[in-house]
Amino acid sequence: MNLRMVDPRETRWEVERPAYRVQFWSAPDSNPHVAPHSTTYEITDTDVLAVLDWVTRTRGDRVFVLYVVCRQGGELGQLRLAGQDPTASDPAGVLGITVSGDGSGDAVPDQP
Repeated sequence: MNLRMVDPRETRWEVERPAYRVQFWSAPDSNPHVAPHSTTYEITDTDVLAVLDWVTRTRGDRVFVLYVVCRQGGELGQLRLAGQDPTASDPAGVLGITVSGDGSGDAVPDQP
């Protein structure tokens, strides 16, 4: 984790109530020839803490990825906030944050 102080005046825009997307990934039943599959939900009118609470209560044994939805240049995109995509070449990615399934909210950052 890298940390630095910043000037908040350099921010040019903010979204007060963003939309979030959550992908729950289910692993195939011990069959290495079947790829994992996902179910994706879009969540609005809430904050990220409520989304993480819902994810923790809902995920069961599935892996998840939490994104915030954004637009840039008229195109829809998403920024990963937490979780890991099992189909990514580096599933932990740059942020590599995993929320514990026990509801404690403990986060585990990437190791260098």
